[in-house]
Amino acid sequence: MERNARTHVVVSGRLPPPVDGMSRVTALVLDRLRDRLRGRGRIEVADLSPGWNGGGAAYHLRKAGRVLGAVGRLFGGLGAPDRRFYMPVDSGWGALYTAALAGTARLLGYERVLHHHSFATIAKPTWRMRLLTRIAGADCTHVLLCPAMQMRFQSIYPAARTCMTMSNAIFSIPDAGLHRRRSGPLRIGHLSNLCTDKGLDTMFALLRALQVEGVDATLVLAGPGLRPQDNAMIAAGLMAFDGAVEYHGPVDGAAKEAFYRDIDVFVFPTRYRNEAQPLVLFEAMAAGVPVLAYERGCIGSDIPAEGLVPQDTDFVKAALPILAAWADDREALAAAAAQTLTRARVAYETSRTGLDLLLDCIAGPHPAAAAAPVRPKRRVVG
Repeated sequence: MERNARTHVVVSGRLPPPVDGMSRVTALVLDRLRDRLRGRGRIEVADLSPGWNGGGAAYHLRKAGRVLGAVGRLFGGLGAPDRRFYMPVDSGWGALYTAALAGTARLLGYERVLHHHSFATIAKPTWRMRLLTRIAGADCTHVLLCPAMQMRFQSIYPAARTCMTMSNAIFSIPDAGLHRRRSGPLRIGHLSNLCTDKGLDTMFALLRALQVEGVDATLVLAGPGLRPQDNAMIAAGLMAFDGAVEYHGPVDGAAKEAFYRDIDVFVFPTRYRNEAQPLVLFEAMAAGVPVLAYERGCIGSDIPAEGLVPQDTDFVKAALPILAAWADDREALAAAAAQTLTRARVAYETSRTGLDLLLDCIAGPHPAAAAAPVRPKRRVVG
């Protein structure tokens, strides 16, 4: 207890806005850390977000200023005997910012935890990440999103000797029960930043293939078009399919929950090279909606095997017979939904365990667990 009372934690990373997977995780970890250390330690927050995502001189000038502020917070903790540092890892050239802060924390005697959210440096190994893992030190703990990501990361960057996993499923609390499935057209949902990298063109090709096969289906799209050409594709699809396409635009909160309740299947044919662990898949699964997706990043270990399409396979040809069967047999669709919800519950509980372990790593054991008396083992008499 004495040690924890003098704990000084520096949390450095992007916080909302803008809202994305990384900033959401950082905000969650920060909130839980404040609860964990209330009355027992001090948390210094160094928000590195310039307020927008992007690049350019203005972005990096503001980011560099915030990094220098984080260095100051690290020096401010030198009087504390127990010093901890937590930071999500930037990708691209931003990894150099992370390396500078992790190296400073190491020099100042902080225990270090770096949280990785991108597959970019796994899909294409970089010297910047090799430099970061070496500067951070062998005793730095690296947090990855799934076991497959951890294995690949450590095989590419052997300097990252200490690793653990925490899944993004922590944000998706599974529903208590399944929503009743409807008769009528099979409603196929797709929610993302709508673009070709995430499979927008594939969704329209899939709908056309279903119509050719005589399958009554409706494509339900949600999310913003990423570029003008993507918005043009959405507009063309709305006209070309004559009522078989619905577009809800950006959705959040209750509107997003209604989107998942209103679809039968969630389809995610992402071709994005750096795809890691899309939150939309856990959201769909938590609502009991079966998922079909390309096997990229952590997706292969996150969703039921029946919904996986290998990366080198034609997505439309692979998904067509599955969707046609579910459109014809709603009992089979309901069984797939039940299996999906079970998988979501397991993923959520696993992610809760991962978050607890992460908090233990950053701030030490929870005070309730630390204060619990240790019961002596019962001696077995034989």
